[in-house]
Amino acid sequence: MKQNIQAIVLAAGKSTRLKTGRSKLIEEICGQPMIVFSTKLLKSLNIPTTVVVGHQKELIASTLKTYKQQADFVTQDAKSKGTGHALLCTKEQWNKEHILVLNGDMPLITSEIIQSLYTKHIESHAAISFVMAHNADPTTSYGRVVKTDSAIKIVEAKEFNEDTSEHCCINAGIYLIKRDFLEEHSTSLKQNAVSSEYHITDLVAIASENNYTVSTTIAPFDHIRGVNNQHELWAAEQIQRSNIIKHWMENGVRFSVAHNVHIDLDVEIGAGTYIGCGVHILYGSKIGNNCKIHEYSSLEGTVVGDNTEIMPFTIVKNATVGNNCQVGPFAHIQEETIIEDSAIIGNFVEIKRSTIGSHSKAKHLSYIGDTEIGTSVNIGAGTITCNFDGKNKNKTVIKDNVFIGSNNTIVAPVTIEQNSFTAAGSTITKDIPCDTLAIERGTQMNKIGYTKKLFKKKQTEPTYCKTTDTKKERTEFMGAVRTSNDPIENDL
Repeated sequence: MKQNIQAIVLAAGKSTRLKTGRSKLIEEICGQPMIVFSTKLLKSLNIPTTVVVGHQKELIASTLKTYKQQADFVTQDAKSKGTGHALLCTKEQWNKEHILVLNGDMPLITSEIIQSLYTKHIESHAAISFVMAHNADPTTSYGRVVKTDSAIKIVEAKEFNEDTSEHCCINAGIYLIKRDFLEEHSTSLKQNAVSSEYHITDLVAIASENNYTVSTTIAPFDHIRGVNNQHELWAAEQIQRSNIIKHWMENGVRFSVAHNVHIDLDVEIGAGTYIGCGVHILYGSKIGNNCKIHEYSSLEGTVVGDNTEIMPFTIVKNATVGNNCQVGPFAHIQEETIIEDSAIIGNFVEIKRSTIGSHSKAKHLSYIGDTEIGTSVNIGAGTITCNFDGKNKNKTVIKDNVFIGSNNTIVAPVTIEQNSFTAAGSTITKDIPCDTLAIERGTQMNKIGYTKKLFKKKQTEPTYCKTTDTKKERTEFMGAVRTSNDPIENDL
């Protein structure tokens, strides 16, 4: 096929019906911009491609570059004159025997459709071939294929006023045209009386009227769906996502509520893995075998090893989680984080640009940023690594077998050597040697008899410490309120 065919992708429209102000071709479907579906398909078939751009052409070109899609670009005038004019803009690019033309807003098209179209086109020696699909819906915006005994033509939806049950096939917008025929008859295209545009579809009638062979192939409607508005965008994504989920089910993945899962292209999920309700598995994520991804968690660009459990409401982005780990619930694992095998990250823990060594634990209410943690380290509840001094991000190093007490503040840059302990409530600002207990607290002061002095001035003697106190007295004491005139400062 690649020897004698080239492709023209039409991508110059203004996408006004989408009502976003952006080109519809950069809207994502399952994590991939719409225009990339067409160019990737053509690339897989080794068909050289030219993309006709116009509205937001720089954005479309940069999107294709981001996804490493190679194509030539031709610009259609800002004042669009229809698909026929867009095709004519590429005339200098025509250098193959057959020209494949397709719309850029067809994310569900398959290689089988293109192969079938090409095969029939070649076997029938057709001047022009096109794809059609069954759709009797009279409200559809697709052009209708009208056949008689001796002729065939495509009637635009705005101009069609016959019975759709008699003409139940619509035009998909995929054409394969002999270059010789195109060069001879493309100048015969005339402006449409209703839209004032030049339509590629008129080439079908021109071929038929001049006794050229016109061939057609049938494809499922869901595979040739175009996208013009938000509802059609939603429908295309639902079909694409259903296909993805079906694929992973067939490969041993269990989904608890499949229709409530958001899953993108370019993800991998190992056999035996469970995916809970409301989970988002976004572009670039790879999940190992026998994992559990629980309800309402989100993974983006993340690698997860085997036998790992991601608990509910956990967000992991551009990170690596090893084998046999547990993360969450309500954890937030940010970019450039590596969690090694058998580590545990618990409730309300945030980690950023850090490495957590194997068998280490940070189970409660911690922030760990720009930190390197060794193996078998315990991070106590409420621990904060203070990595930002207002200008620079600084690094904390916590080596193997360290025990960090609860409610610690570790002010970077600092290194804590192996087998050391820090006491609860400490603020660590200096390096700690091996096998050391570090304690850094303010001095505690106990004011004996302070409460009696306070309440003597208020003429309310507290009785909560007496063995003879009553529930009523305790309640009265707890309800006592200091006034702004209490001379508390004098007693400190």
